[in-house]
Amino acid sequence: MTAATTSISETLKTQTAAAHTEAETTAFMASLAKGELSRQDAVNLTAQYYFIYSALEEAARRGRETSDAVASIADARLERVPALEQDLASMIGPNWREEIEPLPATRGYIAKLENLSPEDAPAIIAHHYVRYLGDIAGGQVIARTLANHYGFTEEALTFYDFSAVGKIPPFRAAYKQALDELSFNEAERATLVDHAKQAFTLNSAVFADLAGISPVLVKQL
Repeated sequence: MTAATTSISETLKTQTAAAHTEAETTAFMASLAKGELSRQDAVNLTAQYYFIYSALEEAARRGRETSDAVASIADARLERVPALEQDLASMIGPNWREEIEPLPATRGYIAKLENLSPEDAPAIIAHHYVRYLGDIAGGQVIARTLANHYGFTEEALTFYDFSAVGKIPPFRAAYKQALDELSFNEAERATLVDHAKQAFTLNSAVFADLAGISPVLVKQL
């Protein structure tokens, strides 16, 4: 099957598989999944997600205003920033905004997202795909780990609650169908894959930074 006839969702899955595996198996995420880290490590991860999703969702909103392609993918029900705000308030307290700041790799990720042009639909969709489909699937496993191994309550894990979109399997199927219905040409498909790979690499860099910090609030480092 040629690139022109392979579905977009399948192309993304196969051509980003190596980068995806690398991100999932970083030392930080592997240790987190095994329950080997501290509660503060989970707080630090959540803090970095807040900065990343603030930039990602702003890029998606800009894209929805100018691109039908982005509008067909970037479902507003997926937005995570309000949930992250609630989770950080539960984890840290009412002054959580004063206690966190982005790590260097997170700043690089944010810069990439802020530089996405609203007209560059393939790039925006690539970053959207990498984060949200991962959250909807593997994120559910992480949520159980954070509850079972680190003692977080539901009030601190709303980031992983996607009940707004209904049952996850049919939503994932609909998301992939929307990808496959995009009328991208060969160059746009190549851009989509390239930015998806970049997104996985950017996430891996954030996890590497998280592995290198001590278990204290980010701002205190």
